[in-house]
Formats: sequence, C-alpha cells, structure tokens
Amino acid sequence: MATAPVDPPDDRVPLPDPAAARRGARRTVLAGLVLVVLLTGFTAGGAAMLAAGELPGLPFAVGGALAQLAVVVIVLATLWARAGGDGRSISRSRVAATLRILAGLRGVLLVALLALAAYALVRLVQGDPWTLLTGAVIALFLWLLFRGAGRIRRHWTGGDADRPR
Repeated sequence: MATAPVDPPDDRVPLPDPAAARRGARRTVLAGLVLVVLLTGFTAGGAAMLAAGELPGLPFAVGGALAQLAVVVIVLATLWARAGGDGRSISRSRVAATLRILAGLRGVLLVALLALAAYALVRLVQGDPWTLLTGAVIALFLWLLFRGAGRIRRHWTGGDADRPR
C-alpha cells in the first residue's frame, strides 16, 4: 500500500527527480571505476620509470596517484551527499559537507598542479625536457578533475543556472 509522501524536515530538500538522482549515482560510480582503472596506467608506469631511475616518471607516479585519489574522493563525496535519505530528498548538511570536501580537494589539486609545474620547469632548466612532457600529460587530468569538482560545486549551489551549456 502506497503512503503519501511525508514533508521533509527542515534539514532536507526535496529532489525534483529522484529517478534521475538514482541514475546519476550509478553513473558516478561507473565513471569513477573506469577513471581509476585508466589512471592506474599512469601511476604504475610512473612508478616503474622511477624504479628504473628515470626522474621524468615522478609526475606520472605522483600525479596519477593523486588523480586516482581525487576521483575516489569525488565519487564518495557525491554518493555520501545523496545517501541517508528516503530517496525523495537530500540533506542540506550533507550537501554542505560535500561542498567543503570538494573545495578542499580543489585546493589540493591546485597546489599539486603548481608543484608539478615548478618541478617540470626546474627539470627543464636542468636539461631534461621529458619531465615537462610527462608533467603536462598528467597535469591535463589533474586540471580536468579540478574543473569537474568546481562544476559540481557550482551546480549544487545554483551558480550554474546562468551559464551556457
């Protein structure tokens, strides 16, 4: 027997489309798994290069591991915000905590991008152009994760409404 929807408490906000939220959660997990598996090549390749004594592998090893960790944090944070409800609403406090987590992740990714650029430039001055190349490749993924976390934050705070799609 179906019961009438209960009005959410003050901490909860009704979801406009609960089915889309469930589909989004499944897609987030699937995309996260695919990204972690694909980024494993960078992390393992960089670690192998470092084990062979090749310093251009450092951006791949560190950047790949950081990118994998960032993907896991994004997936877990968004799922955590979505969980804990009746399926028809979302908790404001969980969303606020997720927004803080994503802001912290963006800060870490920005610091990593700057450190990676500095390391690559130092290695370039020392006569190693390959570190610049490996740094640029992994920096692309870190930058995309940085932007993605920002887009999620803007979308959840309503700042995406006036942006062109």
